[in-house]
Parts: sequence; C-alpha cells; structure tokens
Amino acid sequence: MSVQRLATRRWRIRTGIPAALRSAALNGVAAWAVAAVLLVVLVDQQGSVFLSQLNLADLLSQTVVLGLVATGQTFVMIAGGIDLSVGSLATLATVLTAGLINGKAILTLPVLALVIVLGAAVGIGHGLLVTRARLAPFIVTLGTYFLLQGCAFAYTSTPVGSIPTSLSNFVYSQAGPFPVIFLILVVLLVVLGWVLSRTSFGVHVYATGGDAVIARSAGIATGRVVTACYVISGVLAAVAGYVLAARASVGTPSAGSGLELDAITAAVLGGTSLLGGRGKLIGTAGGVALLALIRNAFTLLSISSFYQELVLGLVIVAAVAIFTRRD
Repeated sequence: MSVQRLATRRWRIRTGIPAALRSAALNGVAAWAVAAVLLVVLVDQQGSVFLSQLNLADLLSQTVVLGLVATGQTFVMIAGGIDLSVGSLATLATVLTAGLINGKAILTLPVLALVIVLGAAVGIGHGLLVTRARLAPFIVTLGTYFLLQGCAFAYTSTPVGSIPTSLSNFVYSQAGPFPVIFLILVVLLVVLGWVLSRTSFGVHVYATGGDAVIARSAGIATGRVVTACYVISGVLAAVAGYVLAARASVGTPSAGSGLELDAITAAVLGGTSLLGGRGKLIGTAGGVALLALIRNAFTLLSISSFYQELVLGLVIVAAVAIFTRRD
C-alpha cells in the first residue's frame, strides 16, 4: 500500500469516528447506547435486585414525570427557546391537585382539567412575552420560575391535601409487567414524535428554531409556533405535577424541585440543540432513560445523596462533552 493511500485511510478513520459520534448524537442513538451499557452493568452487578418486579416497576414509573417535562422542554428548545419554569409549574400543580381534591374522588377529573388549563395559561403567557414583548426566553421563564414557586409556597408551606385511593391505584396499576402510566407516556411520545416529524407544524417548529427570520419570510407564523410549543411544555409540566401528587398521595411544595434542569439535561443528552432547530423525541427519551438508570443505580448501591449529585454532575458533563455536537 502506497504512503498516500495509507495516509488517506488513516485520515478517514480519524475523521470517521468523530463523524459517527456526531451522527449518533444527532439521532439520539448516543444516549440510548450509554443507557444500554449502564443497563448491562446493573444487570451484571445487581442482577437479582435490579431485575425484581418491584424495582423495574418503580424505575419505569419514575421516568413518567421526567419524560413528560422533558418532552415539553424538547419542543420549546427545538423552537429556539427554553423553559426554566417547568419545575415550579409542576410543584404548583402538585399542591393544587392534592389540596383541591383532598380525598374526594369526584373531583379527580375536574382538577385534572383545571391543572391542564393552568399549564396552558402559563404557556400562552410565556409565548406572548417572548414573541410580542420580545423578551428573552431565559429571562421570562426564570421570572415565572420564581413566581410559580412563590405561588406554591403561598398556597402551602407544608404537605397538603390527600389523593383518593382510586387515583393512587390507577397510577400504580400495571398492564402485565409495565405500569399503565408508563405505557401512556410511550403512546404520548409516539404521537408527539409523529407530530414533530410528519406534520407541517413539526416542520414549522424546526424552521422557527433554525432561523426565525427566514421562517417568517417563508410565511410561517413563528409567533404562533413558539407560543404553541410553550403551551405544550406548560400542559405537560402541569400534568407531571398531577402525577407527582397521585404518586405521593399528598401535595408537597418541593415536589418539582430540579425538574427543569433534569429536563434540559435529558433533552441535550438526546441531541437537542440549545440553540434551536435540532432535536428528536426519541433522543430525549434516551436521555430520560439514562438519567433514570443513573439514579436507580445510586439507590441500589446505597450511595449517599451528596455523592449522588457529584457523580451525576460528572456523568452529565462527560456525556454532553462526548456525545453532543458543539454548535
């Protein structure tokens, strides 16, 4: 083999590997690959405990809340925004759900409808402030983060209300080996993934996040697209709070703490760009799975909360540095 051919081959190998990693990150494969490796390690090290029906059911159920919030966050990020208020909105929805239902099964659906309206209203407010008032999404949602958290603490500073047995039983019910609420999340992800990839609205979301000026010149109502994404994020965050209340059977004013950062992390690990215009829900789902497995591993290994946060932070930084493209 000539020197020139050998050099060309080595160059292709060196450039091919980073290109493959970037492609894996863009398609959401990277997050799933890391999650699969961690899954193999957990099965090997904690097989009997990890594969127990109780642990698997708990693991899948825990992905629902983060999955809902991260899905909404992905829509907003693809459209070129960010939503820092989702954790506080989930918290407010949690305390309102438990406090308003307060053990009365007849109020289960009305309160769910109220929570959805709350989430939609917050999303519309975000959309109008970002698109009409031309305020930065970071500033707007940071402000509502504190506003909604303050509302939650104004409503109650201690655990409040109670959840009827019927709702708790539904949240913890299973269809075969899978929790029902997990299956509902899967169906929701499939539907919303189809919306993003197969509908004109999805095309408009990507176009708006890629370059809003060009999108507007092409006739896309970018303001409505951004507002719709914030509404999706708000509704899913509020429903996540409803699920949190149902799982805990009580409303706690710190229930959604940290959800906003976990949601952003899951989306970024799944290949969603912080600058907009890129991302897939299948990748976000992989990010959610990876974070859930990491936390489950901490629990099984009885690692203290201090080291949990330390290790989780290092893993997140390393994963983002390796598997996400620099914009």
